[in-house]
Amino acid sequence: MKLISKRARVSERALRVCNALFKQKKVIIIVCSTMLFLFISTLSSPHKILVIEEAKTKEILWKNRILADEWFWHEYIHSVEKSLVIEKFKVDRTGQIFAMESWTRSFGAGLPSQFKGTVEIIDGYYIMKDLYEPIDVLHMQPSHLHSHTFHFRDKVVFLSEQPFTRTHIKFYIKSLSWFEFIFRV
Repeated sequence: MKLISKRARVSERALRVCNALFKQKKVIIIVCSTMLFLFISTLSSPHKILVIEEAKTKEILWKNRILADEWFWHEYIHSVEKSLVIEKFKVDRTGQIFAMESWTRSFGAGLPSQFKGTVEIIDGYYIMKDLYEPIDVLHMQPSHLHSHTFHFRDKVVFLSEQPFTRTHIKFYIKSLSWFEFIFRV
């Protein structure tokens, strides 16, 4: 009988060790899975957003998902020339913004002083196309005195109105991490 009780104790001890190891493996698997998820979620995804931000406070005033090869532009009345100016931009697959076109009715202070890219004259506009000038951040300070609009897809944002007017704003492309994309942070 003594022999059986020794075996029972050894079996019981072995069972406890196995349970403890199983619990440790479970914890290790959970910890490793969590770390892997956190690592992957911080990696940059291919998804990008176009952001309009108030420069001083860094408050995001407008944002929208943007795809490679999409265009956006803004139109405003030039403060000196008092004529309409249109500037068009394109985003590549890496999220780089390129100034692509500039439409002006004249040349002068704050307007192009030399021709670049392909130049056409249509309906009284000097149109410089195919500029491909890289821009990291587009800065502007819209006035409340004249209409200033921003165009993206079918959306029109009036920059000459609050909260955009009379403030230093920045346009830039933000790459989303997988976490931001999945959870729409």
